[in-house]
Amino acid sequence: MRTKIHFKDREISVRARSTPVEIAKELGVDLKGILVAKVNGVLVDLYREINEDCSIEFLDFNSKGGKQVFWHSSSHLMAIAIKELHPEALLGIGPAIDEGFYYDFYNLKLGDNDLPTIENRMKEIAAKDLRFLRKQITKEEGKKLLSTNKFKMELLDQMNGEITVYETGDFIDLCRGPHIPSAKLIKGIKLTKVAGAYWRGDSKREVMTRVYGVTFPSTRDLDEYLKTEAERGKHDHKKIGKELELFETSSLSPGSPFFLPKGAIVYNELLKLAREMDAKYGYQEIITPIMAKSDVWKTSGHYEKYRENMYRVSPFSNEEEEYALKPMNCPFSTVVFKSKTRSYRELPLRFADYGFLHRYELEGTLDGLFRTRLFEQNDAHIFATKDQVEDEIIRVFELMEEVYSLFKFVPIMTLATRPKERIGTEEEWDLGESILKKVLERKGYKYTIKEGDGAFYGPKIDVYVLDFTGRPESAYTVFTVQIDFNLARRFDVKYIGSDNKEHVPIVIHRAVMGSIGRFLGIILENTAGDLPLWLSPTQVAILTVTDKNVEYARKIKEILSKCGLRAELDDSNATLDYKVREKQLKKIPYLAIAGEKEEKAKTIAIRDRKGKVKYGVNPEEFASKCADSISARALDITV
Repeated sequence: MRTKIHFKDREISVRARSTPVEIAKELGVDLKGILVAKVNGVLVDLYREINEDCSIEFLDFNSKGGKQVFWHSSSHLMAIAIKELHPEALLGIGPAIDEGFYYDFYNLKLGDNDLPTIENRMKEIAAKDLRFLRKQITKEEGKKLLSTNKFKMELLDQMNGEITVYETGDFIDLCRGPHIPSAKLIKGIKLTKVAGAYWRGDSKREVMTRVYGVTFPSTRDLDEYLKTEAERGKHDHKKIGKELELFETSSLSPGSPFFLPKGAIVYNELLKLAREMDAKYGYQEIITPIMAKSDVWKTSGHYEKYRENMYRVSPFSNEEEEYALKPMNCPFSTVVFKSKTRSYRELPLRFADYGFLHRYELEGTLDGLFRTRLFEQNDAHIFATKDQVEDEIIRVFELMEEVYSLFKFVPIMTLATRPKERIGTEEEWDLGESILKKVLERKGYKYTIKEGDGAFYGPKIDVYVLDFTGRPESAYTVFTVQIDFNLARRFDVKYIGSDNKEHVPIVIHRAVMGSIGRFLGIILENTAGDLPLWLSPTQVAILTVTDKNVEYARKIKEILSKCGLRAELDDSNATLDYKVREKQLKKIPYLAIAGEKEEKAKTIAIRDRKGKVKYGVNPEEFASKCADSISARALDITV
């Protein structure tokens, strides 16, 4: 028996039940650095037997799939080490995550000080060259193997179909895999933190000890990662937000940031930008309720998929009908569209909605402004005819480019195609995906395809922006544009066409900034808090040299304020050096120094945040330059 193998632009025939390692040899592929194979789009072990015609890829650590498998194997390695050091611990789950891995343990008391000991044990075990061996078992066999671990037994009870375990030396774990061939490939090891987590995210269940880590194929890779992480600490938006007095979080309302006065200024500047851009591109703003009957989301199809993340309430004790705080704006735009009879002449009709949204995110996933339970999107829904959709999405990207250029964001495009669970006809999905491909090609964007990652109602383009490291793998998700053939149909939304008959419009979902708060967090991290002049809460700080200069400094503040600048005066008795240092820590773009020389010459000395000082600056001219820069939303000015 032979099997046909497709590899890139080649096709070969190999012995049936060949492994990816054997297939690689037939193809002449160098397996150095290869961790896992992808067979017909599914990741498999390099020693798994292949018994079907297939396409094959070979993945190393530089691929997303390779990293995920490497880190999942590393979680097993950590579990082996912890079980040897703490035999009483019970294993929970140990998945790979976006950057590294974790494993949950029960009956384990650990602190961060214990992590170096576990790291050293992991290195000793990895040096033994232990293989990750896959075995298929029955459910009854699994119950015998795992009878002493109630967590694994719970998982096993919920499994149907093929059940597999992986053996690594004497260690056995219930696992679907795949894994890397050997633990010896894991060289650079760093355990990063210990945290608490509920079993399976349920606050009514057992509290687990979660140990996080990250690993690499070489110690040099780890060293580079640790250097980047040290730099990342300087860019942490949570740390910057606290230092600059922008926002706080509180246990009173987990996941709902409290924006302080300075943070509210920055937030509102971004909201102002969003509104100006929407108006420029022909959007009409609507304001919709924050709460509605749950029937709305049942009709739209969101309820079945998102109900566990919705805040559902019964507002009156004598009322059985369920209400919910809105987790998304989509259905509300249909109510506005249906407020009157619409003609094809009104299309495309663009509605912008900035309403606050609520989604219940597990507490362990909350992350400053990046993952919250309360957020506000610069959301919009466009109702269009089939012939208008392509050009409308082009306009959306033109808007995006104009906004992102203000922050020097570098966009990365992905096209997400139809998922397994979806609504709508195949013809509609074909049309939607072809339109999005045409848009990407017309714009000349490079893009990757994420098979099966579309929304349940339509395909989408997701846009990422690079973080300060410039590494694509750590880019932020920001923007999305989605084609929806079903929303209007589900809510019986129609317009009168040129043939005087009713037609169902296509809906385009669009959020250029995504969440305003998250967008702010990204800006803070990419700039390390050095916000452009127009976005800074305090744009100029006026510093006195002595008490004799206070009146003159107040006149300078009046000149700046009249030009619309956000200026503050520091006329305290502190030394000038202390004042300068303090304002630099607050990331204020410009310091205007008013001393005896400046007062006599009716000038100011301007110090920018890079430390460059210019003397003899005319206050009115400086104020005018700043005002022009703010109006243009430029990054800086030349004094």
